[in-house]
Amino acid sequence: MFTKVFKSMSLAKQISFLAIFVALSVAVNSVIEVDVGPTNKITFTYFVCFFAGFLLGPLPGFIVGLLGDLIGFLIRPSGVYWFFGLTIGLFGFLSGLIMNGIRKEGTGWLYGKAAIAFAVCFLAITCVINSIVNYYYAYLFYWDGVFKKAFWVYFAGRIGFQGIVYAVNVVLCFIALPFSVRLKAFRDLS
Repeated sequence: MFTKVFKSMSLAKQISFLAIFVALSVAVNSVIEVDVGPTNKITFTYFVCFFAGFLLGPLPGFIVGLLGDLIGFLIRPSGVYWFFGLTIGLFGFLSGLIMNGIRKEGTGWLYGKAAIAFAVCFLAITCVINSIVNYYYAYLFYWDGVFKKAFWVYFAGRIGFQGIVYAVNVVLCFIALPFSVRLKAFRDLS
């Protein structure tokens, strides 16, 4: 549940690294995030949680996503989004599990593992869990308890927008991936 590097750190360093990643997650949740509609947002939380899971491990990735979303919500509340801290935590967990669980080395495998992690997270979290929760969120709070759209109509509109947001996060992660590998290698030497 933790990377070797994270386990080898002192407790103070572990807490410090978690605090840095949680602070980054809070920043992208409360400062950089942009509400586009009642159930669509432009966010870079995926970027932070991916690297928390990759560099620290699945459990720290989950903690970063959960606490970052919770504290970000307390700083800048928007709607009833308590559930999304769990799903962004799940994103960090799954990313860390896939990136550290597949024991293949090399640059090609690094990008391959990242592509697998992003595909699994997009399908499981964005397409299934978040779409269902957002649909019922809109049903309860925006449509006054009346289904104004069929789920698949809502899903098609939401996934188009979220796919673009997700793709931007994926591109940013792929650009930053070589730098994080150098950071991880540097940490292995110390």
